[in-house]
Amino acid sequence: MEVDSRKVDEQTVFFALPGVTSNGWDYLDKVADLGCSVAVVPSYLDLQHNKLELISVADPVKLLVTCLHRFFGHMPKNMIAVTGTNGKSSICYYIAQLAQSIGLRSGLVGTFGVGPLGNLSEAKQTTPDILSLHLTLMEMAKSGVDLVAFEASSHALDQGRIEGVPFQTAVFSNLTRDHLDYHGDMASYALAKQRLFSFPGVSHSVFCMDDEYAPFMAEAVGNSDCYYYSEQNSLADFYVKDLSFAPSGCHFVLCHPEGESRIRLPLLGRFNVQNALAALASLWYEVKSKEALIKGLSSLCGAPGRMDKVERNNAPLVVVDFAHTSDALKVALQALKVHSNGKLICVFGCGGDRDRGKRPLMMDAALSNADYVWLTSDNPRTESVGQIFSDVLIDTPPNNELFRFEPDRRVAIQKAVLSANQGDVVLIAGKGHENYQDIQGVKYHFDDKEEAQKALKMYVN
Repeated sequence: MEVDSRKVDEQTVFFALPGVTSNGWDYLDKVADLGCSVAVVPSYLDLQHNKLELISVADPVKLLVTCLHRFFGHMPKNMIAVTGTNGKSSICYYIAQLAQSIGLRSGLVGTFGVGPLGNLSEAKQTTPDILSLHLTLMEMAKSGVDLVAFEASSHALDQGRIEGVPFQTAVFSNLTRDHLDYHGDMASYALAKQRLFSFPGVSHSVFCMDDEYAPFMAEAVGNSDCYYYSEQNSLADFYVKDLSFAPSGCHFVLCHPEGESRIRLPLLGRFNVQNALAALASLWYEVKSKEALIKGLSSLCGAPGRMDKVERNNAPLVVVDFAHTSDALKVALQALKVHSNGKLICVFGCGGDRDRGKRPLMMDAALSNADYVWLTSDNPRTESVGQIFSDVLIDTPPNNELFRFEPDRRVAIQKAVLSANQGDVVLIAGKGHENYQDIQGVKYHFDDKEEAQKALKMYVN
């Protein structure tokens, strides 16, 4: 069985599925030329082909899933899907760690990779295609993985890439402007996310009570049991009191369905408190020992490229974060401000060939929440950096002295770090765990954390 027309041969049954820019049935001639003799196609198209035996069915996706489950095995017992604009990757990473802490071998499918925790393979996209996803999950089950946390992106939900995955728990973090170049408007974006909660296997749902879209997401819940989490809303099932911040992390009293627990969370940022609560709530149904689960919070490791600290004695603290939307940038900057007594400096850029409307919003978020801003490149792709800068600065007065732009990201990071004082914090935003710059279709090695470490070695107090 195959859904990629480039991978078929004479032993393959090709499933012609609908796509985004093209459809599987557009490539019937090509799969025939590669030796394939059988293709499954939608019956509503009434297709004919002189070289292929066409099997017409009402729902090729459903048939593909049925065949996979019948012939290739089972999936891990516990499946948790996380959706939302910001926080998906971190929540999944924390779910996997918490599951490990209570004796469940866990795995991930998402931005940080695919496979068992500690042995992840590179992820080419947040959520793989439907065939790859099912086969990957089945392989994880064979290797002894008990629980998988995976990111359900809006693209994957809209394109049906997670159809047939028997997950039991669905989690919603938040919804802010992103991917409107694909979805068109916020209503369509929200609707794509909402589909997760109407999947037939979902028996438990978790929502962030602090997000305005939570009620809309909950409208899709059928017989699912629901938990709500919040930073401080006492109406939620999980919330915190007495929250305080230190360079090492966050301290608070956790309020949960069985009482209260004092927590030292070794993560930076107010939003990471929420992410940890989401992870905790998603596993609450699965474990008997709530005390052991709660204890796992104190040993969580920060997600790669998410509020990732780069430190050196007698130098400013540098933090690398994936924040690449205006809301994420605002949240990251506000989170760091409470962990620091010095100035807050921000380095960021906007990706090329993506939503141009969010670019001035990114600049507004940076200028409103940082003491100084360095505007630089961030995966310009096929766009000119000059055009991107023009879009970013369209609402910014030219005489604003609180920012500078430096097209070379390496130089911008170096100048930002070397211009900072001991006690200041430098946020390098936008790329996080990514280790490349995409310029004119070529990916060049570039790692923000590596560049920060180089800059800190040059730092003279």
